[in-house]
Amino acid sequence: MPLFEFPELLCAQVGLLLVSIRWMLRRNDETLLLIHTFLFYVTGYRYLTVANGWNRWVDLTHFGFNAIDENLALQALSYIVLGQICLTLSYMYAQTQVIPVLQPIRDRPLFRWLRWKAILLGLLCLPLVVLIRARVASQVGGGRSLAFEVSGYLNLFPMVLIGVAALIICLWKFGGLPTFTHKVSAILIVFGVVYLTYTPHSRFNFLAWIIACGIILSSSYRAKTRLISFFLFAVLGMSLFAVAGATRNFDRTRGDLNQIAIERALSAEDGNMLDGFVLLRQVYPKQLDFSLGMQHLEILMRPIPRSLWPGKPVGGYMNKLGNSIRGGKGTLGISPTVFGIFYSEGGILGIIFFSGLYGIIWAKIIRSLIDLHPFASILARAIFCAALVPILRSGDIAGNYAWIGMAFWPCFGVLWYQRCYFQSFYRQQPEIETFKTIEKSQNSISQKT
Repeated sequence: MPLFEFPELLCAQVGLLLVSIRWMLRRNDETLLLIHTFLFYVTGYRYLTVANGWNRWVDLTHFGFNAIDENLALQALSYIVLGQICLTLSYMYAQTQVIPVLQPIRDRPLFRWLRWKAILLGLLCLPLVVLIRARVASQVGGGRSLAFEVSGYLNLFPMVLIGVAALIICLWKFGGLPTFTHKVSAILIVFGVVYLTYTPHSRFNFLAWIIACGIILSSSYRAKTRLISFFLFAVLGMSLFAVAGATRNFDRTRGDLNQIAIERALSAEDGNMLDGFVLLRQVYPKQLDFSLGMQHLEILMRPIPRSLWPGKPVGGYMNKLGNSIRGGKGTLGISPTVFGIFYSEGGILGIIFFSGLYGIIWAKIIRSLIDLHPFASILARAIFCAALVPILRSGDIAGNYAWIGMAFWPCFGVLWYQRCYFQSFYRQQPEIETFKTIEKSQNSISQKT
């Protein structure tokens, strides 16, 4: 029997959502809002849709799993809510600063150095992504396993379009594309990114750069306005995501595509992470021992090519169990949320420990970005928020960090190459430091009133 019933767990998640909204209005910090909105949709709302008959639990009984029922789902949901509470408390404890409203600064030397590098990279990557996708498809069509015999670097390279889009949008926001030629080039790149990422199998890539662009474009507005803009971006992202998902197995005899997409979004068809947690609890520790931190250690091992290390351990519990689909060309897995990864590391103690640790680390990351150059600060925050989607979804934690690295390496390259300039910018610009201090004071006064 579950310790808590669904009404109590639902109230806890709604309460966390309200707390995150208040946190956003008081601190101008969207991190908790993004975390709890996503987790509510893929867990609490998912349970609600199935309990009311709008959807069904994932069925993997033919792979040896037990059928999912409401009791098992409630137990999994209680673990997830526990993780949310621990993560929230640790994050709020460690993140003590107000994020100032961004004031875009026309840093001409920086933009003159970066502008054409970003544009040329975007124009180069668009045809390169098409060629690489064709090559991967050719290898898979020739009988190679996408999971084990196709280079992961090759397979993940198209994700670079997410980082390119973030760089271009950030340059546009800061006035770094002053001429007609610059703007036309940027528009062509963005349209190319939309075309290449808005597909049924790349929709999480599309969602990631939509989130990154939403963070960048709303960064110069106050918290209340940003909250409204986030709602609009969320509706747009969910709608387009559902349409892309509906096209995977679209049959015109079933009805209109838009109607199917709406039903898919409202029934949380793609938000089946609660199901994944239930399935994972059937594996740990009955079939696999708790990994005791090894899944996080795999983050350091994942970049090593399998051609150099043929016996490299596979990621994901389904891979470890040897479950595959399509004649061994791929692997099967239902994402269990990041708290599923924490559970597989050490059960309920793993959830408590890693949730608290992640909350503190994420808080320190956000705090460290406040005193950077505005361009670097908002670009890094956009990367962080976009990266939360694969991390919160999870399934293979090392694979998620590989996803982040391959998606944002152009952005990381800019931040690293110009790190000394970004860190010393306010020391070189006393008038900007003064403005920033005034801005923080105004935020503090508005909170008190």
